[in-house]
Amino acid sequence: MRAREFTRTVNLRIAAKGLAFALMLVTSFAFALEFPDKPPTTDFFVDRANLLDEAARTAVNETAGALLRDEKIALFVVTIPSLSAYQASGMSIERYAGQLFDHWGIGSQERNYGMLLLVSVGDRKARIELGAGFGHEYDAQSTDIMQSLIVPAFKRGDFALGITDGTRGLDAMARGLQLPQPTRPWWVLPAMIIGAIFIGFVIFNLFRTGRKGWAWALIAALAVALFFLMRTAAQSGGSGGGFGGGSSGGGGATGSW
Repeated sequence: MRAREFTRTVNLRIAAKGLAFALMLVTSFAFALEFPDKPPTTDFFVDRANLLDEAARTAVNETAGALLRDEKIALFVVTIPSLSAYQASGMSIERYAGQLFDHWGIGSQERNYGMLLLVSVGDRKARIELGAGFGHEYDAQSTDIMQSLIVPAFKRGDFALGITDGTRGLDAMARGLQLPQPTRPWWVLPAMIIGAIFIGFVIFNLFRTGRKGWAWALIAALAVALFFLMRTAAQSGGSGGGFGGGSSGGGGATGSW
């Protein structure tokens, strides 16, 4: 009996020490965690990774400003060099985005319809974080925005386009509208026209000279190349305030490139 009680006491002491150690780690990690400062009241973005040009900054401000004015829904964009730059090394982008959302208090306590687009360029990850008012009903649409409007542009290195298209998508989602199509790069249409003209010219010469075999194989290869160009194009890019004590609800979507 005494041996059993002794073993039980030892186990309890070990469990208590383990719990205390875990709490100490969590507490120290929480105190070390850092966040970007809130933007000025005229802006809806914090671009610590320098991904946005002037046109993109204007577009984000106009889209988010209109959404806040019309629908009372706050939308903010944050870019950071990496999670480790804010003492969040080893933390998932989902958790950090949620804590940043709560730290800033995006949205209002009454409605909790805030939205955050966080881009950690060094970690090659992005996160759409939604306020608790959205629940998880908009996770599927958030995933569509991430995978069709944001990530394809990021893969091409066009972060400004991915972010502006992403904000347009979030704006449409918040308003209950159909999601916009990705914005095509400027070179796609000229390339398609030139490719079609070239293929037509080659076909015309084949018929004129009566050649066969490898020449038609070349035509097939050019047609396949043009098809993949068109598919790539289809998949590629489509006043302040807003801090009222809102909190994250854990909904949204994550993407990587």
